[in-house]
Amino acid sequence: MLLHSKAVYELAVEIGKRANANLNLITAGALLHDIGRSKANGLDHGHIGAEILRKKRVNEKVARIVERHIGAGLTKEDVVKNGLYIPKKNYVPITYVPITLEEKIVAEANNLIYGSKRVRIEKTIERYKKEGLNNSAEHILKLHKELSKKCKIDLDDLCTD
Repeated sequence: MLLHSKAVYELAVEIGKRANANLNLITAGALLHDIGRSKANGLDHGHIGAEILRKKRVNEKVARIVERHIGAGLTKEDVVKNGLYIPKKNYVPITYVPITLEEKIVAEANNLIYGSKRVRIEKTIERYKKEGLNNSAEHILKLHKELSKKCKIDLDDLCTD
C-alpha cells in the first residue's frame, strides 16, 4: 500500500504541475488517499478514510480528496449494487464525484496506477467493467479526457504500460 500511495503521489504531482493545481493539497490527498484501507478494502474505503481524517480534524479539502478518489465517483447504483458502507441516498450531484481540480487529479492518478505501476486508462476501465461498474467506467474515461485536455497532453503518455 505504501508503494501504491507513493506512486499515486508522484503521478498526481506531475499532473498537478501541468494543470497549475494546489500541490500541497494534492500531496496530502495523494499520500492519504488509501488511509481507509486500514479498516476496509472495498470501494467504501474512500468514505471510511474521509471519516478517519475528519475525526482527526484534518483539513476538509484533504478529506474530500480521500472521499472522492475512487474511480471518478460512485453512482447511487454502484453504492447499492455493491452494498457499500456509504449513506445510500439520491446523489444530486453525486456526492462522491471529484469536484475540485485537486480531487480530480488524485482520482485520475489513482486510476493510472495499478499496484505501484503506471497503466493506461483502458486497463482501469476494463477492471471496472469486469466488476460491473459500467457507470463508473464511463465517468473515469470522461475525467481522463477532461484532465488530458486541461494538461494539453494525453495523460496516458505519462504511463509506461
